[in-house]
Amino acid sequence: MDKYDVFYLMKRHFQQTGEVMDPHVFAAQFSGAFSTAEGVAGILMFDEYLNSEVRKHGATG
Repeated sequence: MDKYDVFYLMKRHFQQTGEVMDPHVFAAQFSGAFSTAEGVAGILMFDEYLNSEVRKHGATG
């Protein structure tokens, strides 16, 4: 699993639930599936997505 997989899974969870998955819960669910560096990079990509696509447009929920 690479940073793009981490990003995609977090984004999909957000789109399905309207909530941001706790990174610790995510890490526990996918323990060993990605390196710390890939996990951090994917979470940062997701944060950038939230900043550009969600927060500036006023998300509800």
